[in-house]
Amino acid sequence: MSGYFLFLVVVLAFMAATGYANDSCCGNGPVYCLKATKDVFLEVGSRNMNSYKFLIFGKHPGFVKKRILIQFGDIPTECDKIVSAKLYLKYWYSHKASYIKTLVNINRTVQVHQIKEDWTESQATSTYRKTGVKWSKPYLALDGTDANPNTLDTVIFPPTKSWLQLDITEAAQNWKNGEENYGVVIWTTNENDDARDIRFRSREHSTDKPFLSIFCN
Repeated sequence: MSGYFLFLVVVLAFMAATGYANDSCCGNGPVYCLKATKDVFLEVGSRNMNSYKFLIFGKHPGFVKKRILIQFGDIPTECDKIVSAKLYLKYWYSHKASYIKTLVNINRTVQVHQIKEDWTESQATSTYRKTGVKWSKPYLALDGTDANPNTLDTVIFPPTKSWLQLDITEAAQNWKNGEENYGVVIWTTNENDDARDIRFRSREHSTDKPFLSIFCN
């Protein structure tokens, strides 16, 4: 086994075993960490939610469902071939409004898709991707217009680690090969079921911001 692949196996095994994910993994290769350049959660068509220090998916009683949009910096030119690309979101808490006495947590089946249309962080809503320009369908159409129909990864939340990890290798390879990098949309297949909504730290938070870890060959 070459020294590079031994290193790759050791690092992946460590992260998988510990749930470790931190900006300290940033370097000059073969591991690169890209910080989020845009992120927002979608809730209603009339209001942009970028002012918050968290991202949300799921649905809370009395409120509409939510989805997450997130975009990272461009793939470094020094990365000749992408072996894997893992997106990390730091779990913050599961929310219950104070006026609700009890509310259970439920497992959420999380999926992620590559976005095909540009969007503006300070303007995007569930209806509009930027001021005056609508998504093909509210919350993005997952049919190849607003986002690719194929699912990049599927995981069950809550995870066993404090960081939610999503494999978006296919999208990163597409960006490396010349497709426009508009990031990804994260949602849950049971997003219409009432329960606690799930909150993660956004790039506006002071610590544990989202990032993309890329292993290159």
